[in-house]
Formats: sequence, structure tokens, C-alpha cells
Amino acid sequence: MGAQDPPGRAAPAPRVGGPAPRRVTLTRPLFEGPAWRRARRILDEPGCRVLIALDLDGTIAPFRPRPDRARVPRRTLRSLSRGARSEAVRIAILSARPLKDMKRLVPVRNVLLLGQYGLEGPVGPPAEALRGRRRACARVTRGLKPLVAPFRGALLEDKGLTVAVHDRNVRDPGRRRELRRGLRRFALTEARREGFVPVSGPHVVDFVPRDHDKGRALRALKSKLRPESVFYFGDSLGDEPAFAVLGHPDFPVRVGRSRTRARYRVTGLAGVTRFLDAVAVCRAGPA
Repeated sequence: MGAQDPPGRAAPAPRVGGPAPRRVTLTRPLFEGPAWRRARRILDEPGCRVLIALDLDGTIAPFRPRPDRARVPRRTLRSLSRGARSEAVRIAILSARPLKDMKRLVPVRNVLLLGQYGLEGPVGPPAEALRGRRRACARVTRGLKPLVAPFRGALLEDKGLTVAVHDRNVRDPGRRRELRRGLRRFALTEARREGFVPVSGPHVVDFVPRDHDKGRALRALKSKLRPESVFYFGDSLGDEPAFAVLGHPDFPVRVGRSRTRARYRVTGLAGVTRFLDAVAVCRAGPA
């Protein structure tokens, strides 16, 4: 793994439509000093119930020009598999992707998959409660089509319960800014009428039901599993609500150098893999 970030000031990252975030004064490298010693004590205690929750894209899978080209590296899949063997460790992937994509990308036994910000999976609402949201998502998607179509390289992804606009392949920076301005106007009009809010990530804007985010999903998962400590790794604004629901025994970890409310960080995907390797060694023994 490369050099860690030096400790730095962490700024709140607001979620559109949500309350003002709690300010965290310092973000520290996970693998240095007291933070890593405390994490290792937790991992080295076999009976301590631990939940390890991870975002997918940008956290365990590198970004690719198109979402369907993303892959989780084999080494990471092996570490996930080894870590998931321990009864005292539960591993969960909490992603903006639909569940069908997650099953393809993370074909690992005993790993919980929570798709579309937790709307799909073990803590998602019952199917009958989602029917209205599916209809609303279809209307949002129809409204976005004429907005996105003129922008060469932009991709509209209808995921059923949420919808994403990807601009990674919009090569002209001016056109990309123009698209983002259009999406902001759409968020204030048609999306708002349907009860959807925008959640921005690297080169993507997701439109998500207003009453749902990763913080709500992670809170529900904690209530279901009752872990003694939670590690959550994420790389974008969509992960900030999850960081916010974690308390003192937990480890909110931002992946990358962006400003965040998380208390800890790793510099990239290599840091996440290093942590998963440590989990595998501490809880499952050598490969």
C-alpha cells in the first residue's frame, strides 16, 4: 500500500434534502498510531462481533468508463471470502448498484448484499411497499431522457428503484457542467415532485427516494445484526450518511482524499484490500 494521508481537517458533506451534518474536526489515517492499534485489538478478539460494511464502486472495485465493465479484483474477492468464514464477522456490501449487478460482481458466500442504497436486500422494504416507488422511478427516468439525450457520452441508467446519470464519458468539460446544471434544475422540479433527491458521486448523479440513504440502511443493518463494532468504508458523498450513524466504538473510513465527516481514511482501494487481508488473518487464519 502507498503512503497514508496525513491527518487533515474534515469538512461536512451535506446530503441534499438532509439535515446539516455534524462537524468532525480531524480525519486520521486508519493504519497509523492509536487508530490501528484499537482496530487490531477488535480484530484480534475472536468473540467480538464485528460488522464490516463496504461501498462497491471506488471502494472495492476500480471505476471503469462504463458501469457494466467494472470488476472486483480477484485478490479482493479472496479476502472477502476468507473474512466471511468467521461467525463473529459479518461482511456486507452497501451499494448504489441494483442487486442483480452486485450478485455478478461479488459472487462470495456469506457476504450480505444491499442494493440501491439498501432498498434491495435484507433490510429493504417489503415488495408491496416498493411498487409505488418503482412507478415514481419510471416517471423520473422518463423525465430525464430528453434532458440527457443531447449530451454525447452521457449514460442514463434506470435501476428500477433509483436512476443514475453518468457523465464520465462526456469529454467536453463545458458540456459536463451544462449537464450538471440541467440535473440540478430537474432535481428542484420533476424529481422533487416525485419524492426523489439527487446524490452526487464521482461522475454520476443518482436520483434516490427522499426518505432513503445509506445511513438509514446501515442503521437498520446494525439493529438486525447487533455488532459490537462496525467498520464502514466508502468513497463518495453517498456514503456520508452512513458515516454519520456510526458511534465511538465504530470506524467510519473514507476512501480517497476528498473532504468528509469520517474519522478515518485510507488513500485508495489498496488500503481497503489491506484491511480485508488483516481481517482474514486475524479471524480466519492464514490462507
